[in-house]
Amino acid sequence: MQHFFLPADAIKQDTVSFPPEIAHQIKHVLRLNEGMQVQVLDDQGALLRVCLLPEVDGRLEGNILERTYPKSEPTVQLSLCVSLTQREKFELILQKAVEVGVSSIQPFVSRYSLVREKTIQPKRRVRWQGILREAAEQSGRILIPKLHDVAILPHVIEQCAASSDLCLAAWEGEHIATLQRVLQEAQSKKEIQRIALFIGPEGGFAQQEMDLFQQHDVRSVSLGKRILRMETAAIVAPALVLYELGQMEL
Repeated sequence: MQHFFLPADAIKQDTVSFPPEIAHQIKHVLRLNEGMQVQVLDDQGALLRVCLLPEVDGRLEGNILERTYPKSEPTVQLSLCVSLTQREKFELILQKAVEVGVSSIQPFVSRYSLVREKTIQPKRRVRWQGILREAAEQSGRILIPKLHDVAILPHVIEQCAASSDLCLAAWEGEHIATLQRVLQEAQSKKEIQRIALFIGPEGGFAQQEMDLFQQHDVRSVSLGKRILRMETAAIVAPALVLYELGQMEL
C-alpha cells in the first residue's frame, strides 16, 4: 500500500485533503481510483489507513478508516553528522541514511570539506526535504528524519557531546578500536539512547579536529581494513551501529 506524508493541516478528524502535487501523483502516476486505499502519515507517529473519495472540483480527499501508532522506528536515536560534499553525493547520503534508519542528519563544514557553504539555500532545502520525505515513504518510515542547518565542526562536536550518550567518529587512522568493540563496551556501562556519528570529508579529519574529538570524549573508531569513500562510510557506518544495537531486528 502506498505511503504519503501529509502536513498537519491536511489531516482532519475523519478526512484528509491531499495537496495538489500528491493528488497528481495518486491520480496520474500511480493511477489510483476512488475506493482504493492508501496510508497517510502525519510525521508525528500516526499511521492512517485512508479510502480515496471521488475527486470534487479538482480536490482529492479521503476518509480515515483506521488510525494506529506503530512502534517501528529505532528506539536508539542516531544522528548522522556528515561533511558537506558535492550535491550528487550528499543527496545519495540523505536518501540512504533515511532508509537505514537515522533519526537526524547534521551537515557540517570542516577543514577539508569540498563544499564550504555555511547555509542551505531555500530552494536546495526544499529539494533535500523532498528527498528525505520520498525516502521515508519508500522505506516505510513513520517519521521523516530531521535535517539540521549547516554548522562548523567544532560547534557540532560541542553540541553532540552535550546531548548524546555516545559520540563516535569514523577515522581511517584508528587501528585498534573497532566500531563493534566500542559499542559493546559502551553498552556494558550504560543504556545507549542517543548516538552521534561523525563522517568526515573526502580528505578526512585534520589532526586538530581529531584532538578536538578527544577533548570532548568523541571515540574514534575503525570501520575495517578497507578505506571507504565518504559516501560509502556515511551509509555503511549507521547501518552497522543500528545492527550492533539490535535495531535491525524484525
